[in-house]
Amino acid sequence: MKPKFQIIFMTLLFLFGIMACDLLNFEKKGEETDPAKTMGKVNNYWSANIPGVGETAITIDQNIDGNVVASIPYNGTTYEIEGKITDNGFYDYVYSNGDKSKPFTLVKFDANVGDKWEYKSGTQTVTREVVKKSTTDDTPYQGFWMVKTIDVLETVPAGFKIVGAVGLKSGLLGLNNGKADEVAKLLTGETQVKTILWKFNHKFGFIAAEITKTDNTKVTISSNDTNVASF
Repeated sequence: MKPKFQIIFMTLLFLFGIMACDLLNFEKKGEETDPAKTMGKVNNYWSANIPGVGETAITIDQNIDGNVVASIPYNGTTYEIEGKITDNGFYDYVYSNGDKSKPFTLVKFDANVGDKWEYKSGTQTVTREVVKKSTTDDTPYQGFWMVKTIDVLETVPAGFKIVGAVGLKSGLLGLNNGKADEVAKLLTGETQVKTILWKFNHKFGFIAAEITKTDNTKVTISSNDTNVASF
């Protein structure tokens, strides 16, 4: 796996909001899980450009009452991610190592600036806070359009450890051409991410993510195509 891609792959696990808890009763909270009414339809895809790496895409292969399986091909291997999508929010369990009793909100489209969600592990806390909610179309999208976004700033404390191969089916981790899978290595140590500024749109889902690494370098991932909605 290319070194530049290693720091990106964890973000792809969050990307497009498809890793989430299936034990929550979303319907009681007024969130729709019917695939026909969410961004989670089978064959929906998003592609994204990663500077220095190129283009990759994620495609939804299965959705049963909001429970999603999606795939990301990279370098000859297809990685699968499982999760849930509702009509109002994305929820992941990356930091809980796949523990579905500990969901962590990535975004809610009805949230307001200042709304905050936290995940605590020991004495450390990861935060996600809404820092902007557009009232006009002010964010470039796909090079041609301007769209509204809700921006969520994720802050990861120094030294925070993510344990385990989150969201990836066991058959896709382990050995890869006789060598330990680099993705597994990435996900079993201290995070290399300091902050992620997520940008989402209520019609198109993921728009962009600006990652600030622990060495203060930045990488921006931008969606450049999707079939989720049309203008």
